[in-house]
Amino acid sequence: MRRILVAVDSSPVAREAARVGLELAEGVGAQVTLVHVLPTTVAEGETADFAAFERACEDYAAGLLAELRHLTGRSGPATDLAVLHGEPVEAICQAAAAAEVDLVIVGTRSRGTLARTLLGSVADTLLKRCPKPLMVVPEAPKQVRAREEASEEALAAALGPSAQGVPG
Repeated sequence: MRRILVAVDSSPVAREAARVGLELAEGVGAQVTLVHVLPTTVAEGETADFAAFERACEDYAAGLLAELRHLTGRSGPATDLAVLHGEPVEAICQAAAAAEVDLVIVGTRSRGTLARTLLGSVADTLLKRCPKPLMVVPEAPKQVRAREEASEEALAAALGPSAQGVPG
């Protein structure tokens, strides 16, 4: 395996998908590309305000990817960051079609059947259309998330007010 493509958004399950992808890549000696998809520009002509907004979106996405790379706590595999544009499934499939990509990883939120049917699911659609093998990482159960949040709060409390952004 040479490269793993991990598609992320700003959800908690994206962090888990990034962690799984980086951990797997470290184990098999693969490189990782973390990608985030921004919607296609909707305006015909660009104005200065719209161009600034689009740059801000690009900066946000790049920051999100860098944060996910940092938060996973992995320093092992080489990790690239890419901000894609377009409809998420199409953009991810196009990026996955690259010859060096061997596996695509995405997270999925726990939603009921009705919500998935009405709202759709990027992961569900990718299962049908992705040109490469796809690993879907499920959302952690609520009990696990609650324990993780409690651990983070306990650590912040142990570090004191200065670690929480309050002058001490």
